[in-house]
Parts: sequence; structure tokens; C-alpha cells
Amino acid sequence: MTACCKLSLVVALAVLAATTAAEEAPGAAAAAAEEPREVRYVELQPAFVTNYGFADGGRLKFLKTDVSVRVSSQEAEMATRHHLPALRNALVLLLSQQDEAAVSTSGGRQLLKAQALTEINSILEQEEGRPLVDDLLFTNFVVQR
Repeated sequence: MTACCKLSLVVALAVLAATTAAEEAPGAAAAAAEEPREVRYVELQPAFVTNYGFADGGRLKFLKTDVSVRVSSQEAEMATRHHLPALRNALVLLLSQQDEAAVSTSGGRQLLKAQALTEINSILEQEEGRPLVDDLLFTNFVVQR
């Protein structure tokens, strides 16, 4: 390839890159104009401690977990804190209904997490008109058999 062809190729690539960047600029400006998404974590304190499953030979099984939820605004954080008694009640009932497989396996805990998130957002949607929690995290999960 001659020097002239190489120079022409470089110029053509530079023009193509500049054209592509100019076409993408309006989309980038719109994205920058959007309000940045805020991340807040709300700890549902105190820790959840409940018995679960069926008692084998009279011996109870216990579960202790710390739960935090991720929300995207101060409004969502305040609503979550305001409805904390209803949210805690729903989670205690959900946790106490679990069986050994649900609390002992990673897949079971993932399913439990999804159920808990759905339950919380259902309550918030009923009370606030829309779901407000983006994610639910078990920050501690201890089982006593």
C-alpha cells in the first residue's frame, strides 16, 4: 500500500469517526440531561429472627437475617421507612413459611429474595401507588437447625 493510499485511508477513518460522534451527540446530550439516578440503601432494622419449617421431634429451627433494600430517591426511602411495620410484618410471615430447602441452598435463597422483593413492592404499590424498591439484599443469613 502506498503512502498516499494509507493517508487517504486514515483521513477517511477520521471523517467516519467524526461523523459517527456527531450523530451520537444528541443522544448523549439527552442522556446527560436526564436526572442522575440516586442509589440509597435502607436497612430494615432490627434483624429478622423467626422460626421456620416444621419442628422435627419438638425442636424448632430458627432463621436470622439482616435485610436492606435499594431505592432510587429520597421519596422512596422516606416511604419505605414510613411503611416499615407493614414491610417487616410481611417479611416475618414470608420467612416463617420457608422450608429447609429454601433456606439451605443458594437457589432457595435467591427465590426467597425474589419473593420478598415482590411482597415489599406489592405493599408499597398498594400504599403509595407504585413499587418503590429496586432490589432487596440479605446482608446476613444464619440458619440454626
